[in-house]
Amino acid sequence: MFRPSALPAVTRVQQAGALITAELDARLRRSPDYAAENETLHALAGALTASHTAMLQTLVDTALALCDAGSAGISLREGGAGHASVYRWVAVSGRCADLVGHIIPSDDSPAGVAIAFSAPQLFAYPKRQFDCLARIVLEVTEELVVPVPGTPAPWGALWVMSHDGDHHFDSEHRRILKSLADFTCAALSIAKAKADAETRAVEAEAARNALSEAECAKDNFIATLGHELRGPLAPIESALAAAQKLAAGSPAVLSALAVANRQVQQLKRIVSDLLDASRVRHGKLSVRPAYALLGDIVKDALAAVSDEVERRRHQLHATLPPYPVTVFADAARLTQVISNLLGNAVKYTPHGGVITVQVDAPESGTIPEHDSTPRELVITIRDNGVGIAPDLLPRVFDLFAQSPSARAGAEGGLGLGLSVVKYLVNAHQGQVSISSGGEGKGTEVVLQLPVVHRSDVEHAAPTTHGIQPARILLVDDNADATEALAMLLSLDGHEVKRAQNGPEALSIVETFTPDFALIDIHMPGMDGHELARLLRERGQCASTLLVALTGYARTAGADGGSHGFDCYLLKPPSLEDLADVLRR
Repeated sequence: MFRPSALPAVTRVQQAGALITAELDARLRRSPDYAAENETLHALAGALTASHTAMLQTLVDTALALCDAGSAGISLREGGAGHASVYRWVAVSGRCADLVGHIIPSDDSPAGVAIAFSAPQLFAYPKRQFDCLARIVLEVTEELVVPVPGTPAPWGALWVMSHDGDHHFDSEHRRILKSLADFTCAALSIAKAKADAETRAVEAEAARNALSEAECAKDNFIATLGHELRGPLAPIESALAAAQKLAAGSPAVLSALAVANRQVQQLKRIVSDLLDASRVRHGKLSVRPAYALLGDIVKDALAAVSDEVERRRHQLHATLPPYPVTVFADAARLTQVISNLLGNAVKYTPHGGVITVQVDAPESGTIPEHDSTPRELVITIRDNGVGIAPDLLPRVFDLFAQSPSARAGAEGGLGLGLSVVKYLVNAHQGQVSISSGGEGKGTEVVLQLPVVHRSDVEHAAPTTHGIQPARILLVDDNADATEALAMLLSLDGHEVKRAQNGPEALSIVETFTPDFALIDIHMPGMDGHELARLLRERGQCASTLLVALTGYARTAGADGGSHGFDCYLLKPPSLEDLADVLRR
């Protein structure tokens, strides 16, 4: 089918008698030289591994040789998509080799006419009909042009020229050029597919890098957000504790403060989840196993949710082994796991609901004395709460995974806790699974932990804040934090001095020798490390216990005295943590 824009050129060459394609079949056909053709096709196959330009040049060299032509070339389409298309001579061989890169019209050219016919065409003296060939110095007695097929449109054309009136093209030359044109189509398709694949690979790599950068930025934001939120929480919690002491005789005030305290604890849990989730993503949430009694761990977890259980009037039933069970685990992290799961059960169970905790473990004393193989502990927590939809179950351990009903019905939460639970359980070489009959049908969580060992461990001492009065120096650039904490400690009978920077703290110790110095690490100007070093150089502070306050993950005593500190506390420090440090 003719392209309408090619009709003038087609009509012109037909009327001039320059289109002599019919003579190809009328001329005496020479015998095919299949041996030479096969050899050149092998060479072409090898050229596929070369560069795009080298491969096309090998093609035109082959066409020149097999057709015994004076010139040969490939014209490929350029432009389109809003721009007028043209043909460029991308590879040329023979007497016209210096014209590589020459551009001809897509319609008023031999290639345009051949493509308009969708078939090979033979032209006599084409220079006389097409102005685009005027740059050829030699006369062109004949030109055989074969379209190079392509999808959705032909790639262009493969052509050979004769500059000698005694050399004419025949049907065998047409057959050879059609074979080479098909090969050209395959080669160009392969090259385009390779280029497209490389482009997609580059785009995919860029997308992966962008996603990685976005994930990193998100993690950094979450970590920074958690760290920044800890700052204001510290003075709020300390101020609430102080207010509760001051309002001991006013039930109405104590009731209001209890509401505020519950909400602060909820905020602390959310902030802790944020920080723990960030540490999980970077593999920095560590466990430090030691021998402990399972009963103490479970009771601490139950105590952590007892206020909410009472407020919601839940029925909480716990069944523990009647004998002592020794575990080799990180007691604090295992308590966190159980209290987190219990907290979810409490949060997602309506008022008056039922929650059960079943603990199954072998008796430590029955394990042979020299058997160090850990036995399995199984903890099952069931509730008759809102349940989990089947489509969410496979994703419950993903970060930020929550069902719409859970978000609507629960108080707070970011969907972070279960991802932290799974990480900590895996760190104990255990497994955690969650099942539910669907929304409104409750939930069951099963923990399987190979942590039971033979060992004799005494029960932990009951927690108390009752400690001997001490001289305490608080150093923090957050004035609210130091004021609230100082008030709370003063109400417990301690003598407290406050400083908002390092130089002020150094001035205070000239006349005040603290038993303990609680120092924020990140302060403008002189930071906590520098202040600790300078305090160590003063003789009056030789016996002072230096405690670092930091918003990042370090546990009390983990530092081992490096950087001048005796131990670290995570901000905001809990009253239990402070009491533990002050007992030293």
